[in-house]
Amino acid sequence: MTKTIFDIVDPKIYRYIHMCLFCKQPAFRMTSEETPCPLCGKQELEILPFYDPSRDYGLDVDEYAITMMYALYKKNLHRTIVVFDDFYRKAPFVKPSSDFTGELGGYVAFGGLDQLIDIVENLYFNESDIEYLRSKGMYEEAFLSELRSLRFTGSLQAMKEGQIVFPNTPYIRMIAPIMECIWIEAQLLNTVNSESLLMTKASRIVTAADGQSVIEMGKRRAQGRDASVQGARSAYIAGFDYTSNLKAGKKYGVPTTGTHAHLFVQFFPNELDAFLAFAEVFPAKSILLVDTFDVLGSGIPNAIKVAKRMEEHGQKLTGIRLDSGDLAFLSKRARKMLDHAGFPYVKIAASSDLDEHTITSLKHQGAKIDIWGIGTKFITAYDTPALGGVHKIVARRTEKDWVALIKVSENIDKIINPGCKKTYRIYDQDGMAKGDYICLEHENIQGLKEIQLKHPVNPLKMKRVSHFTAVQLLVPIFEEGKLVYDQPTLEEIKQFHQAQKNTFWEEYLRLDNPEVYPVTLSDELRELKDKMINEIRELALIES
Repeated sequence: MTKTIFDIVDPKIYRYIHMCLFCKQPAFRMTSEETPCPLCGKQELEILPFYDPSRDYGLDVDEYAITMMYALYKKNLHRTIVVFDDFYRKAPFVKPSSDFTGELGGYVAFGGLDQLIDIVENLYFNESDIEYLRSKGMYEEAFLSELRSLRFTGSLQAMKEGQIVFPNTPYIRMIAPIMECIWIEAQLLNTVNSESLLMTKASRIVTAADGQSVIEMGKRRAQGRDASVQGARSAYIAGFDYTSNLKAGKKYGVPTTGTHAHLFVQFFPNELDAFLAFAEVFPAKSILLVDTFDVLGSGIPNAIKVAKRMEEHGQKLTGIRLDSGDLAFLSKRARKMLDHAGFPYVKIAASSDLDEHTITSLKHQGAKIDIWGIGTKFITAYDTPALGGVHKIVARRTEKDWVALIKVSENIDKIINPGCKKTYRIYDQDGMAKGDYICLEHENIQGLKEIQLKHPVNPLKMKRVSHFTAVQLLVPIFEEGKLVYDQPTLEEIKQFHQAQKNTFWEEYLRLDNPEVYPVTLSDELRELKDKMINEIRELALIES
């Protein structure tokens, strides 16, 4: 990757740039104190904060984060070590079909870890941030000075990117001073929720495509520039083959592809001239858009003429694309016309607001489509536009020990699992996942001959598993503020995601009415949770 000035001059150290007004020579400085220009010796300077706008993370927070940090600072509690868990409660995109009334499962593909690592490594308040907070007139200078030196110093564990995660299974665990955990909350949730959501949508689309080629092409409908780039990366990890987004290709190495739009056809005197021009320039990647005027009357006949001319020159037409109309009917007619003309190798691509549901429907209708172009309904997560991942405090360190913390709600789904915990995935002898097992940190299930997997809410739903392998799902990412994780390549993450999908029975991953995957609390954790709930309710009765 090409280096920038920020890779050479660290803005966390050199916080100011001194620009000489006489000779225009810049100088990077650690303070705003004026010093003579190193080139001309004059001291007529403009002094500006120096920071990387693309990694301007310090104030990428909700205001209540700073107000809580300040209140804790004023009470000298801001360095208290705490534990936060990140998880989600309800799987996205899952809806009951027909008259189904049972409990719905569903999954999420964990994404955003690569971006989260970049955020944590580059998290600091630059001088522009400090000046903005000062302008609000709410914070004393000593606190602003504390923020100036604030960095992430804690530990962070997470699932590997691309892992399959189910409701209430923690996918991130953070152990750090409470001020740091509060500071990072909004960025962590924004990043992981959005990228996991899109990776999940893409993973479902890949399931529906069932081995056929899928192309991400949602750039123009994405909700922001960054969303389109990160979405293209997430789609590729989930199993898409290409993206149309060149920025994603440059930044992450996602394979890119693209042909032409309707405007290219409209620009030429006629459709055939447009097709011939494009095929002449790009003979190796010529997919012709045949629905600008009349698919069956001119689009496909003209594509066949181009295919014949290409064969005369030892070339082959790659394919045609349908972007409107009845895709099932048109693709079947197109396939017959192409085959009859002697071009069975010409592929048929389709786009037009496709997602896993329309792909499944088109396949059931016998559509002859080889390549799926996916845009709006993927990049906007059209049918479930948000993932409700949360960042919850579960324990606090005292001078002697850890104290478990819990949030109680009348909504049973919102009662969190307290304490310092670890999470295992239980595999049978064939390597298939049987359930997740959440237990307290000191518990050890290695060596057990049998384990009971119980429903997290209904303990009557239970199964016993013997001869199992237990694998901890969270791996160290940061320790004492230092990155210790060997980040995999994009291809390795993609392969990992597919390998993880293969460890689950299709009943858990199916698009409609998925089976509920067991996520079990250990008996000791369940007892602690019940005990804390009862104590809080008894205290509430006394106070009332």
